[in-house]
Amino acid sequence: MKRVLLAVLFLVVMAVAVSLGTKANRDRAAFSFIEPGGFHTLDPAQMSYVQDGRLAKAVWEGLTDYHPKTTKPIEGVAYFPPEISEDRTRYVFTLRSEAKWSNGDPVTADDFIRGWRRAIEPGTADVYAELISRHIAGAQTYLDWRTAHVALLGLIRQLQTGSPIKLEALRQVVTGELGHVLLDRLDGGLNGSIPNPIPPNGDDFWPTVLDGLRQANVDWKKIGDEGLDNHMAQMEDRFATVGMKALGTHRLEVQLVRPTPYFLDLTSFQTYLPAHKSIEILRDRYAGRPVTDSGLCTYDPQWTKPDYHRDGYPGLITNGAYCIKKWDFKRRIRMEANPYYWDRESVRSKTMEIIVVEYQNAAFMQYEQDAVDMMTHLTMDYTPELMRAMREGTRDDIHAIPAFATYFYQFNCRPRLHDGRTNPLADARVRRALSRAVNRQDLVDHVQRLNNPIATTLIPPDQIPGYRSPAGLGYDPQVAQRELAEAGYPGGEGLPVIEILYNTELGHEPKVQAIKRMWEQELGINVVLVGKESKTFAEDMAKGRFMVGRSGWFGDYIDPSTFLDLCQSKNPQNYTGLADTKYDSLLARADEEIDSAKRLAILSEAERYLMEEVLAILPLYVYVQVYAWGPEVKGIYPNPRIEFPLKYIYVER
Repeated sequence: MKRVLLAVLFLVVMAVAVSLGTKANRDRAAFSFIEPGGFHTLDPAQMSYVQDGRLAKAVWEGLTDYHPKTTKPIEGVAYFPPEISEDRTRYVFTLRSEAKWSNGDPVTADDFIRGWRRAIEPGTADVYAELISRHIAGAQTYLDWRTAHVALLGLIRQLQTGSPIKLEALRQVVTGELGHVLLDRLDGGLNGSIPNPIPPNGDDFWPTVLDGLRQANVDWKKIGDEGLDNHMAQMEDRFATVGMKALGTHRLEVQLVRPTPYFLDLTSFQTYLPAHKSIEILRDRYAGRPVTDSGLCTYDPQWTKPDYHRDGYPGLITNGAYCIKKWDFKRRIRMEANPYYWDRESVRSKTMEIIVVEYQNAAFMQYEQDAVDMMTHLTMDYTPELMRAMREGTRDDIHAIPAFATYFYQFNCRPRLHDGRTNPLADARVRRALSRAVNRQDLVDHVQRLNNPIATTLIPPDQIPGYRSPAGLGYDPQVAQRELAEAGYPGGEGLPVIEILYNTELGHEPKVQAIKRMWEQELGINVVLVGKESKTFAEDMAKGRFMVGRSGWFGDYIDPSTFLDLCQSKNPQNYTGLADTKYDSLLARADEEIDSAKRLAILSEAERYLMEEVLAILPLYVYVQVYAWGPEVKGIYPNPRIEFPLKYIYVER
């Protein structure tokens, strides 16, 4: 057996040498590290993963930046602090004249407006659009107006081409504020099949409407083109009402909806990064119009590549400490210091390489062989042993960092599951029973084994100054059994099989196995595990195709709202489907409260209500992120936000 293991080890080492090379046969960067999770996108408007954001903030820079030790906002492209009005809703940022793009162009206020607008435009917007639409005055109104017109135009183009149309999409357009635009064009083409008022649901009614639309004797292309031109004629005037305005080349005025204590933290975040004007070369156009035929703002997805030159595109231009010089997809990203960066004297490593390795054991072996200087996110089976060595003082290169992040399960709170079955988890008593049946301490001691603090709340305690965490629900199997009985399932009898959806990467299976065992033993219920690869898992979660789903969240800024907004009814990242008017009203009250202490008290009550009564989310433990870097690596300051600005990192060789 030992010979077999040695043979396997030799083959893995050889594969490592072939794929990455050695110090002797390749040009090693001044600092290199392995990012096992890889990168999902380099478009700041569409980023939602920690590793993507870390890279983005190395190659772009926002109005503000993060202090390497405290992670508090400091100066970035703009001088710090900005001018702030007495009511704290108007900010004026002055951009430094020496801030340049990687091609030498000055960074301007318009560049920030371009980047922020991309983050909310239908076509480029993603889950973090709400960080702008929620806070900047007029942004949500503009987004709603654009979204409604894009939905209408999209339906018209589907009718034009004969493409499949979902009845729910048809219903939303026809019953929406723009439904009359569609129906008025038909000139009786439906022969009176549209009743007044329109039924709210009517599964049997909408196929008739769709058939009538398809048979209507109209020129859908003409209607679509006229509608698009009409829409575009208003776009710029509508956008001018959004609270972002260039006051000359180097001054940017931002008007907020309400005072936002963490706004200067947001302006360091990837969603608030600028975009160079060259991106417009790769903007998709329909018949000369700078949008698609349905009004979407989209771009050639290759725009983030440094060596892409379609139609004279110069390749990716950025304004941060580094420029991407080479990107081998799913393998490595090579960066060099930006010679035009205003703070280039602070950039300690002139070259940097990020290496992607899919398998954790192979990745750590490369680190052990000194092929790289650091490895992020160690999740091997033997990580607990590495941590023990760290505690015993025999390894000074292992670093365990309690994060501003919580590992949890999400409950599907909708009345019905995606396949139409009645959802037993719609009853909060069932959700509370499942929570009380989990022995979190046993989970972290015997399964996770990384000394994670257990979590009975969504927000990691004691990490937000002035915020008081509620107690949450602890382990109490007797109360759990009583709650389940009160919900109509005594001893688990009659409760449908509970399915736990999880992604099969990064060691989640032992934890879901443990939860399954606890629920079956304590409650007498049947539990089935559904493991899927990351992409399919993420799609199922986003579309509500689950009963219980594995999840986790890293706080984006130091405020309770970065966690609590996850369960707000209209938040695009609310995968639970929770729509609780009391919870929404508490968040709305907090938004309107100017007094900081009172605001935090309202948010504390919102979390208590969410964690002790509603329980849409089952918190399990606070993340501990385990990294590996030796004492020769300098400029890394461990912090709960896992913010390591790359420009400060270097190696003393």
